Amino acid sequence: MTDRASTIGGPGGDFPVTSWGMVLNLQRSTSEERSRALETLCRRYWKPVVIFARRAWSKSIEDAKDLAQAFFLDMIDGEALSRYSPERGGFRTYLKMLLRRFEADQHDAARALKRGGRTRTLTLDDSAAPLKEFVADASASTPEDLFDQEWKKQVLERAIDRTKRFFADAGRGRQFEVFEAYDLSSDGKATYGQIGERLGLKETVVRNYLFEVRERLRGEIRAELSQTVASLDQLEEEWTALFGGKR
Repeated sequence: MTDRASTIGGPGGDFPVTSWGMVLNLQRSTSEERSRALETLCRRYWKPVVIFARRAWSKSIEDAKDLAQAFFLDMIDGEALSRYSPERGGFRTYLKMLLRRFEADQHDAARALKRGGRTRTLTLDDSAAPLKEFVADASASTPEDLFDQEWKKQVLERAIDRTKRFFADAGRGRQFEVFEAYDLSSDGKATYGQIGERLGLKETVVRNYLFEVRERLRGEIRAELSQTVASLDQLEEEWTALFGGKR
């Protein structure tokens, strides 16, 4: 991705509409809104929490999944969510703090979960997910780093998927095809001219298509991040923490 594509704002900065939905709905009074927000939160943070648990507590994949279940249930049933104040920072940072606090009680929590001490469980795990998705990155120095890496990966995957659907629904799939060939290819970095030759497009068209898709993708990333922050300032901080660069 170019520098231009890794900043907030720009000509496409007005879409998608920014929504602070998930964070704010966690503290809404209606049970339906809160229930939906909790489900979204747990599903989005499932893999980062599992990977954190594996590195922090040297657990097997299955044990780490048990700990993740116990952590989310403790968080939901306890007072951690009601104590969260969006004005004090993004939810990603708060969740990592809760994970460190949970570390002291993780043995008892995991044993209770395995014994059936819980009256319910969360349906979060994708049993079809390849094991490599839960393997710790050896280059990451801390569980917090692993958590952030996995969270960034999932933010990008969701944003890219929505961007692809947007261009497909608009009958502009060719634009995204160019983006895939240039920015998402694992074959090495081809030039604009090479991409154009491969797809039968002029180099200037390749350049314009890339600009359009990157602008849309930047907006989709912003929409993803806005779900777990509560202000534009926090959005800027979250973007910088995960992707670097400035607005």
